[in-house]
Parts: sequence; structure tokens; C-alpha cells
Amino acid sequence: MSEKRSKKDFEIKIVDTPEISDAFKSEGEQEGFEEIVEIPVIDVLEAEHEEFEIVGKTEGLLELQKILLEIESTTRNKDRTNLIDKLIDYLKYEETISALIDIAINDKYPLCRAKAVSFLSESLMDKKVKELTIRKLRDSSQTVRLWAVWSLRAIVDEEEIQEVLIRRLRHHEKSKKIKLWLVRSLSDKIENPRVIDVFIQSLKGRPDKEMRKLILYYIMQIQGDQDISYFLSTYVHKENDKEIRLEIVKKLLEMDNSDSRYALQKLKRNERNQEIISLLS
Repeated sequence: MSEKRSKKDFEIKIVDTPEISDAFKSEGEQEGFEEIVEIPVIDVLEAEHEEFEIVGKTEGLLELQKILLEIESTTRNKDRTNLIDKLIDYLKYEETISALIDIAINDKYPLCRAKAVSFLSESLMDKKVKELTIRKLRDSSQTVRLWAVWSLRAIVDEEEIQEVLIRRLRHHEKSKKIKLWLVRSLSDKIENPRVIDVFIQSLKGRPDKEMRKLILYYIMQIQGDQDISYFLSTYVHKENDKEIRLEIVKKLLEMDNSDSRYALQKLKRNERNQEIISLLS
């Protein structure tokens, strides 16, 4: 006699956690088996998630390859720049990082190189990316060099990076705009004596007012340093800008030590600015 199995005999149950069950059931003289397949919900969701990830990665790589081919075949600078902008959505792929490194090195259009360097700043922990960014401090384009400095500021805690930026400021960089960014970046490590030294050496080169104001602003943030007190006490007599000199006088009054008091007494005899004179009275 043929056996007929009801729908519930083949019931599929989904449970939260896996259980072991014999699931045998007898009905009268006939042996009917209720077949139970237990599929944990969490396993189902994980499997679906992995499947979606694989599909998403495949689709993402296909789109990425399409963009990279367009960049390679496009000769118009503006079009290539716009295509590079699209790569920001694919920074998680190694292929994107490799492509951006190649663009930063080989693209003839400065803006394309600059964009590549700026996007790579998200991956500075990659040794190849860090080495490239340091290399780009010597790029012929000011825009590229500026983005390289901006990127390296994120890892200025590393002594190697501090030394690279110090050398760039002291010996190589000619652009005023980039020098300002070098000072801003190094100011994050103002406690490093080498940073203080390069700032003071830069002031001796008589930079313009904007550079002097910025450097002195950071130097005057240092507290309780006798060498800084001595430097400001001597420098105040050389500074010919009234606004900057006023700020130095305020700092020397705050320091109130033998160096600062002597400098202020000397300054009082020759000072012509009424605001400074009123402070010294």
C-alpha cells in the first residue's frame, strides 16, 4: 500500500539556534516521519549577506574597471579629472589604490596628480602610499605639493614625517603658500626642539608678515621655556611691524622673568607706538 505524506510531514522549521532532534513520529500501525530541517536564522542571514557582498564586489569591480579604462583612453584633461573624482567610491579596492598611485606619478596634468594624492591620503598606512606622498613633496606642481603636505599632516606624529617636513621647510620649498602649510603641519609637534629650531631659523630669513605672524603665534604657545623667553626678548627689538611687536610685548609681560623685564625696559626707551607704550607704563 502506498504511503501518503501530508504537507506537515515535510515541514521546514527555522529556529534561532541549532538543536538536535530525532523528529520521529508514529501514527498507528504506519510509521510516518515528520521531516524537520532546522536552519538557524543567523546562518541564513549570514549566507545571504555573504552572497550580497560577493555580488556587490563583483559589480563594484566591473564599474571600477570601466572607469579605469575610460581614464586610460581619455586625452582631455578635464574629462580625466572628472573621471578620477568617481574613484572616491572605490577606495576600498586595491586596484583603485594602484591606479591612483600610477596617476599621481605619471599623469601629465597637475590637477589629476593632485586629486590622486588627495584621495590616497585615506590610505597612508600603506607603505607604498606613504612613500609616494613623500615623493610628491618634490612634484613640479605647487598644487600637488600642497596636497602632499596636507596629507602628511595626518601622520605627523611619526618622527620620519616630522624630519621630512622640517627638511622641506628649511632647505627646499620656495612657495610661500606651501611654507605656511608646512608651518601649520609642524606646529602640531611644537614640543619637538627640531621644530622650534626650524621656526626660529625661518624667522631669521626675514619672511613676510603673514609667515612671521604664524610662526610667532605658535612659538608663543610654548609655556615656561627659558630659551623661548630669551629668543622673544631679543627678537622684539628686530620686529618692525607694530601689530606683531604688540603681541610679543603682551607675551613678555605674561612671562615676567629677568629676560623679559630687561627687554621691555629697553624697548620702553625707544618705542613710539602709543598702545605699546601704554602697556609698558
